[in-house]
Amino acid sequence: MINNPQPASIVTQPRGMVLVNGDRAVGLLSFEVDNNSYFQADTFRLTLALSGQPANRDFKFWAAQTSLQVELLVGFPQNPDNFTRTDLKSLLVGYVDDIQVDPLRDEITMAGRDLTSLLIDTKRSIAFTNMTSSDIAIKIAKEMGLNYLVEPTKKFTGTMAQIVTQMVGDRSTYWDVLTKLAQIEHYTVSVTGHTLNFVSATPPGDFYELQYQAPVLQAFPVGNFTAMKFSRNLSVTRGIKVTVMSWNQKTGKMVKQTASRSRVKNTTTSKSGSNGLPPLEYTFVYPNMTDDAAQAKATALAQDISQHEVNLDAEMPGDDLLTTTTPIKVTGTDTAFDQTYYPASIQRRYSWDDGYRMTVRARNYSPETQLT
Repeated sequence: MINNPQPASIVTQPRGMVLVNGDRAVGLLSFEVDNNSYFQADTFRLTLALSGQPANRDFKFWAAQTSLQVELLVGFPQNPDNFTRTDLKSLLVGYVDDIQVDPLRDEITMAGRDLTSLLIDTKRSIAFTNMTSSDIAIKIAKEMGLNYLVEPTKKFTGTMAQIVTQMVGDRSTYWDVLTKLAQIEHYTVSVTGHTLNFVSATPPGDFYELQYQAPVLQAFPVGNFTAMKFSRNLSVTRGIKVTVMSWNQKTGKMVKQTASRSRVKNTTTSKSGSNGLPPLEYTFVYPNMTDDAAQAKATALAQDISQHEVNLDAEMPGDDLLTTTTPIKVTGTDTAFDQTYYPASIQRRYSWDDGYRMTVRARNYSPETQLT
């Protein structure tokens, strides 16, 4: 595990910082950052005190702004009364989409997205002729002024080359192009700070543990969290059956492959997990797939849909250990909810009044199911 599920009870003094167009903002009241799973932009919201602004950043200054780049940082500096940006960890770099100035409440509120927004908002304007996916990713990063971390990919051939050429040849956005290529290559694509990441999907690493301790006489339940709740989608417990169909122009044949996830046994009751209802059925149609590609797609879709079965919502003190790629292991409830979950989103919030907190929403399929 990467965290200590039984941390010592100590007083911490977290500190936050916001940079606006490279300069440190004053009068910071609070900010929050939402880290989402892959293929989405991370978002932020921050609030400054209007009366706390220097003379060169008064009401008139904020009312006239048309482009604002911000960086949000947080951490636990050794000297909480005297710290710099190097003492903190950067959570997000992005552009403000909306700014609101409320002179009666004495607040300036800004909301926006990380630098993924550059790729989402920009239509393709450069050609991608005879290029690999990694070449395309690098070219897009350079076009948008981003650094890049890109793993090499192989050149497309035959029918696949025609499909990819057609796919990236329309007036789609750069983000559409990158996410489609990532899905074809089984890569992940994201933007961290000023860097575009286009890399192969790797298995999850070590887990983050949430440890529940049941209440005893004259005591409350405790754990390394401040709130935790679970839910189960009973529709998904019926099982999932996914069918992928594809007309292959090269062979002139219809390809059809299926994948299912069904319950095998309820370990709590030692009975069959089936509730007697037919599985939920989904059908998807894609062009020019081989049998192997259609089977892989059906399996991936069945896996993704079934991951909505068991859900976890938890609140805890903020740290920089938990990411959207970190599996979460719940222990101690002595129920079927003791299992591994995968984060769908993590919200980190800093404020002068409440300190540094984070909320995670995670999900997974039940370990009592089997993919076939």
